[in-house]
Amino acid sequence: MQMQMQIILPELELHKIENEFNNKPHSHDSQYQITVPIKGSCDFNYENRDMALGTGEGLILSPADRHSFHMGSDSSIIIVIAKDERIGRAFENTPAKIRPFDPADMLGYFHRWASNILALEHMDPLAVQETQSLALEDLQGVLTAGSHRRGEPVVLAERLSDRNALQVLDYIRAHYTEQLDIDQLAAIALQSRYHFIRSFKLAVGVTPYQYVLQLRVEEAKRQLRVSEHTVTDISYNVGFSSPSQFYRVFMKFAGVTPESYRGM
Repeated sequence: MQMQMQIILPELELHKIENEFNNKPHSHDSQYQITVPIKGSCDFNYENRDMALGTGEGLILSPADRHSFHMGSDSSIIIVIAKDERIGRAFENTPAKIRPFDPADMLGYFHRWASNILALEHMDPLAVQETQSLALEDLQGVLTAGSHRRGEPVVLAERLSDRNALQVLDYIRAHYTEQLDIDQLAAIALQSRYHFIRSFKLAVGVTPYQYVLQLRVEEAKRQLRVSEHTVTDISYNVGFSSPSQFYRVFMKFAGVTPESYRGM
């Protein structure tokens, strides 16, 4: 029986397919694809050329490459589809369309990416951008393997300067009740989104999205103490998309419900 797991975000798709599967010839206009059998093999057709991919033999496809594949029972593959300039540059530096990947490493990365995405309590744009960006950074590290130990993510040493850190923190504090954009924050820091997320966490101790949540919960606590606003009103006042999201986050940070906190 064919089994498939798929997760689709704006710039990243993850697919894990097990057992017999066929698809029709197609291409991706602006996306890159990595196909890696992690068990068994698959028969691949790339630009009308037939090829067999064995376990750990990854095929790298550029945008507009026409392809299809077939896999039989007792086989398993991982497919990563990404739309990202850094991934494109990593592809340009890859000498061959077919290159080896460690199946255990790829499966470990897939599980980590999938679990981080599935752990998102909602689809807040900043949370999605942040999680997606970290997965894409890992993917770039996989493609440029050799600059770090196999199976470990790339760790960026670049730090936010004190001046840039203060500017970003001031901006977040002024706008945390709004929908923030990771590229906007990175531009204030004069960094790429990838460097920004890593260096922000290095400087502040949490990711940008976690910092936003901390500010929202602290303001919610203040409003619960000094105002008569309902919990629902407060949840929207501080920037949450729904009262249910507010309850989950407040419980995580405060350890009690908003009503219990108000009564303390």
